[in-house]
Amino acid sequence: MIYQNISDVVTPELMRGAIENNRHPGFIDDYAVLVCLIKIHKPRRIFEFGTNTGFGTKIMCNAAGAECEVVSFDLPTSECDVSLQHPINEGKGDIVGKECTFPFIQLRGNSYTYDFSSVGKFDFAWVDSEHNYEVPLIEAKAAIAAGAKVIAFHDSDIPEVYRAIVDAFENQPYTLYRVTDTRIAYAVLNA
Repeated sequence: MIYQNISDVVTPELMRGAIENNRHPGFIDDYAVLVCLIKIHKPRRIFEFGTNTGFGTKIMCNAAGAECEVVSFDLPTSECDVSLQHPINEGKGDIVGKECTFPFIQLRGNSYTYDFSSVGKFDFAWVDSEHNYEVPLIEAKAAIAAGAKVIAFHDSDIPEVYRAIVDAFENQPYTLYRVTDTRIAYAVLNA
């Protein structure tokens, strides 16, 4: 694991035109890292694990531009009770993806049972769903199998999530980074 500061990733030039997320303490910096990773790596197809209201989806769509396809994944309404991170359980109602004003593809399913191979290849993944060990591990492995060149994680400061990240990349050809003054960790496929 290589440790970085936010200034190692985020620059004013890369942040030009970015949508900021100031909805929770620390989110401005967390999402600034995400925006800059997208602008640095220029993905053609992004897969987001954990849509929630779609505000993060909107940030990614804006950062990636119209030529990038963004696919986002969240639980179906019928299974919302299994996640504290679902908008219904956060008191926001059933508004999965509704805040994204850009075109994107919304998929619904449960990470424990979903066949992620049906989604095809993608070159960038954003993992921001459950704050446990199992789901980030499943989603990281799905992103690796899909050939993602960059896999970024929110909430890597949570011990279970951090452990899932480390375990997912054991014996994988990726370099792991942790942006210490944020909640972000990410992996980059070795060239």
